Amino acid sequence: MLLIENEPVIRLGFFSGVFAVMSVWELASPRRKLTTSKPVRWFSNLSITFLNSVFVRLIFPAAAVGTALLSAEQGWGLFHAVRVPELAAGLITIIFLDLIIYFQDLPGTACKRAY
Repeated sequence: MLLIENEPVIRLGFFSGVFAVMSVWELASPRRKLTTSKPVRWFSNLSITFLNSVFVRLIFPAAAVGTALLSAEQGWGLFHAVRVPELAAGLITIIFLDLIIYFQDLPGTACKRAY
């Protein structure tokens, strides 16, 4: 329950950490010449992220957490069938979800390279 109670703080911490690393990386090693200034682009992107988070929280309050709790109560999911330590299950889940997002983005990346 510690994770569920602190879910917003954990999300914000991970977001801030990843954003900081990616920002430093982008400053140190840009892939192409900029057409828009970094502050303008970062402000736009962060604004979209903020608004997205607010709308999702208003429209779907606690949907992900509620679904996770329901799944835990009902014994649904791979890690209920296969006994894996909680830490390993968490790490595997994060990696798996990140890979899903990565593979979702591949078609868009391929289209951008074609132009």
